[in-house]
Amino acid sequence: MIPFISPIMFKQLSQKIRYHFSEYLFNKYGQPRVKNERISKIVLKNYLRAHPVIIDCGAHDGSDSVTLADLFKGASIYCFEPVDELFTRLIKNTNGYNNIFCYPIALANQDGTMDFYISEGGSDGSSSLLEPQEHLKDHPDTFFKRKINVLTRTLDSWAQENKIEKVDMLWLDMQGFEMNMLMASKIILNTVSVIHTEVSTRETYKGVPLYSELRSFLEAKGFSVEIEALPAGWDMGNVLFVRDK
Repeated sequence: MIPFISPIMFKQLSQKIRYHFSEYLFNKYGQPRVKNERISKIVLKNYLRAHPVIIDCGAHDGSDSVTLADLFKGASIYCFEPVDELFTRLIKNTNGYNNIFCYPIALANQDGTMDFYISEGGSDGSSSLLEPQEHLKDHPDTFFKRKINVLTRTLDSWAQENKIEKVDMLWLDMQGFEMNMLMASKIILNTVSVIHTEVSTRETYKGVPLYSELRSFLEAKGFSVEIEALPAGWDMGNVLFVRDK
């Protein structure tokens, strides 16, 4: 007789199978295999506690935060998205998640306001505090015709205002401004265990720190590379850093 498995039990079993398969690849090959610029969020189970505090900077429409909230039921997730139309979508998509909190500001390296270059056309997810450079050649279907002024806060200032003393993970998609923000996070960065960040392999935006520079900075802060998702020939990719024990 075949035992009955409810839809909820089936979903939980499927998640466990995917998680253990991902962990097996990690243990066997040293780093999980990646086919593109994406890193499976399931591997984060290896590094984060059950109730992590997560920062999603460059939250866009909230899809990453929703996945993280489903993966870590006890997480507290703080999202930052300064573009009005995207923030509206972020609020809509995270509605119903009482552990996701949204802020219409950009984390940066200063408190105040800064110019923000808006991407349109092929991508509405390439907006940046940095002016586009090689991005215009690599992605000609994406254009930057608008520049707006957005409210900015440093991570340390925001954390102090909101009484956040520890952050477990930074999920960063800041289109080249990641290192600028991190360098200004002199307090909170010391509490972080995991960083998932987008990186640039060439000058996608004017003055953007390249991956090698960002990697050296984070290694000096006690982090090591766990997973690289840098497809050959691509201008950008993602890297998972974990603090050394």
